[in-house]
Amino acid sequence: MRVGSRFQRSLLAVSLLGWLMFQRGASVRAGDYHVGATLDCAECHKMHFKPGLEGPTGKPEVGRLLKRDVNELCLSCHDGSQRAVDVLGRNQGHGASAVRQAGFLNHLGRSGNPATGHTLGALDIAPGSNPPWRAEDENGSGVGLNCINCHAPHAEQAERAYRNLRGDAGNNAPGAGLVTYNHERIGVNDLSRDVFVRRSLEYDEAQVDFNEPDRTDSGMARFCAGCHNVFHGQPGSDANIGGVARGKSFAQFVRHPTAGVDIGGAGGGARSGLTTFASKTNRVKVMSELGVWSTPGADVTPTCISCHKAHGNDNPFGLIFRSGRGTPTENGDTEGRAVEDLCRQCHDDSWITF
Repeated sequence: MRVGSRFQRSLLAVSLLGWLMFQRGASVRAGDYHVGATLDCAECHKMHFKPGLEGPTGKPEVGRLLKRDVNELCLSCHDGSQRAVDVLGRNQGHGASAVRQAGFLNHLGRSGNPATGHTLGALDIAPGSNPPWRAEDENGSGVGLNCINCHAPHAEQAERAYRNLRGDAGNNAPGAGLVTYNHERIGVNDLSRDVFVRRSLEYDEAQVDFNEPDRTDSGMARFCAGCHNVFHGQPGSDANIGGVARGKSFAQFVRHPTAGVDIGGAGGGARSGLTTFASKTNRVKVMSELGVWSTPGADVTPTCISCHKAHGNDNPFGLIFRSGRGTPTENGDTEGRAVEDLCRQCHDDSWITF
């Protein structure tokens, strides 16, 4: 094909450059679509405000010029669409066979049970938030939980944030809840980052694992603590957790620790937490300092998303009822029936005292 005018040649060059940038960007990012070469302003924004397209408070969205209310805008691509993962209810969108790492959300008055995970539109105080945090504090009176309370729509921290998660969600100070991942080289683990992504744009839990760059800390737990800090902490330093410093016998936990306690450090002999955990075929996700999960070692540590789906599922509080047998599902696995199945991932029956 012969391109005649200088304008046509320039237009073709720009188009090719854009295509190449898109291919490069799509090959390295773990779902951080709204950034760099994949940032398409017109997908979400309109040029001018048009009467009748008011925001959720009834006022024009002049500051952002969004095409729709925040949640409805996000769900236009993330609910039953082939363009992106389905985050609301049953997985009927792109990658419908995936066991979604985060599970699925509820929507107030529309789908799901608020007791089973995060609920779009909810006005309640976040459980375990101190000081109390609610979506209205950030969104304005009468505006409940929305997607950008947790995710940065234009990405976060120079593309270093896993799944565009905000570093300042909830009560977190700027950057305090940043969750990093191997964005430069997908498929190559960087133990200094919180998340190891094996394949770009894949949401299946089998494609994601969690590192432990700091044996006393968890990047994912810090993110969650922005709204649920009473449920988080480290033994010996947080009254919410209880226990004493590493290397001594632990006092009874008030809350399950989300960092600072290795599964291999509990018990001994046949009743060892690590022995129990390693014997499972289907294991919940844990952090590893060494980046080894197929044969878990004494360094592996549970954190928030070891027991909970971040968005939620069909179980109370998004808990993962995983027996270790059967086929993995977002609720746990096909043999999992109750919370005891989750606890038995690491603790044998002699430890469980419900």
